[in-house]
Amino acid sequence: MEVRDNRWLVLGLMCSGLLLVAMDNTILNVALPAIAAALQPSATGLLWIVDLYSLVVAGLLVTAGTASDRLGRKRFFIAGMVLFGVASVVAAAADSTTILLLSRVLRGIGGAMIMPATLSIIRTVFTDDRERAFAIGIWTSTAAAGAAIGPIVAGAMLERFWWGSVFLTSLPIIAVAVALTIVHVPESRDPNPGRFDPLSVVLSMASIVGIVYGIKELASHGSTSAAVILVAGLVLGAVFIRRQHRLESPLLDLSLFQAKRFTAATLSVLLSFFGFFGIVFFLTQYFQVFGGFSPLTTGVWLLPLALASLLASPLTGAIVRTLGMRNALAGSFGLIAVSLSLFALLGGSADKVIIVLGFVGLGIGASIAATAGAQAIMTSAPPERAGGAAAIQETSFELGAGLGVAILGSVMAAELGGRTIADAGTAAFFDGLATTALVSAGVMLVTAVLAALWLPAREAEFV
Repeated sequence: MEVRDNRWLVLGLMCSGLLLVAMDNTILNVALPAIAAALQPSATGLLWIVDLYSLVVAGLLVTAGTASDRLGRKRFFIAGMVLFGVASVVAAAADSTTILLLSRVLRGIGGAMIMPATLSIIRTVFTDDRERAFAIGIWTSTAAAGAAIGPIVAGAMLERFWWGSVFLTSLPIIAVAVALTIVHVPESRDPNPGRFDPLSVVLSMASIVGIVYGIKELASHGSTSAAVILVAGLVLGAVFIRRQHRLESPLLDLSLFQAKRFTAATLSVLLSFFGFFGIVFFLTQYFQVFGGFSPLTTGVWLLPLALASLLASPLTGAIVRTLGMRNALAGSFGLIAVSLSLFALLGGSADKVIIVLGFVGLGIGASIAATAGAQAIMTSAPPERAGGAAAIQETSFELGAGLGVAILGSVMAAELGGRTIADAGTAAFFDGLATTALVSAGVMLVTAVLAALWLPAREAEFV
């Protein structure tokens, strides 16, 4: 069967990998109380269970993406899926915090190998621009679907089985996806990758981990050590950027950022997930702490967000072609701002209506912004460098999600006066949520205005 004939099967297989990665964190959040009761980790250990995966993924994305260009994207996808499956079994069988943390490291390595490979394979297989735009839209919507499906699956498993069972739900998907990938997905790589630079790998990993960890710790604890780590990460990042400009064969092609379209696309991915994950994190707390919802019911309430994303993402290509990148991004960030501001009204009799409307608007706006960004990033890079471009897109996603939870979390913490959400009470929580929602909406509104003013008109978009 020719690649042209089975490209939609390839898209389904790549989306299956992204689905597993997207489900992972939401599954863990639901299972965390049961894990804490069974393994009784320390407070620090509990934080590492949550944070270690994202740190490993963020640190390895650039290396994994560019390595897949060199060694083969299909090979990286299969290896990542297998490693993700092994980590799932280790997590399910863990009888100590140490073993569970080991599984989180393995899962992070697998996730970092899967994510850039999926998008770069889609870039390679879909040669028609319109079909590629539609395929990337489906791929983007899979992330939102996974975030909503995760709590539903985890809630259903926890009602019947032990906490480790939530990690085993990925195994059937992995087995089928790997078998079909071996047969149907073509291999692709950069035919002329140039010289490999190990120092760039070390610098990229150390800088991204330092920045992500520093931001999270600074927002959570405000410690001096966190500030030092953040500054060190920024310095190493500057050294990395300087080195890439000097190398004949850089690990990451930073010349792509010379185009306004590419820079705007990267920022749109980062900022859309900043608003998306930041506010959703607190609304899931609202459902469980004050609504008394079970994990399963919480997942059901997230479905409007996922369904809106599933509807909007595949249409993004047509929207950008009709309106242009400038109008599409300005409009989508404006919609995100309006949707986030709705959550500032929570605390009355119309809460359910507000949540559904806010989720639908947020799902549509964030999906259009993120999908348009992903499309622009992947089409700006030549096919042989697709893995590196995908790594930029995925790193923007990780940084946006981390910044959203960290920065908006610090705003909420300041509003609650250092108390937990449960201890603060309903009134204090809604006051904090209103402030957090309006801050996030303000950031999105400023972004919409900057997109309208800074991005070129349609006839000059590719300059």
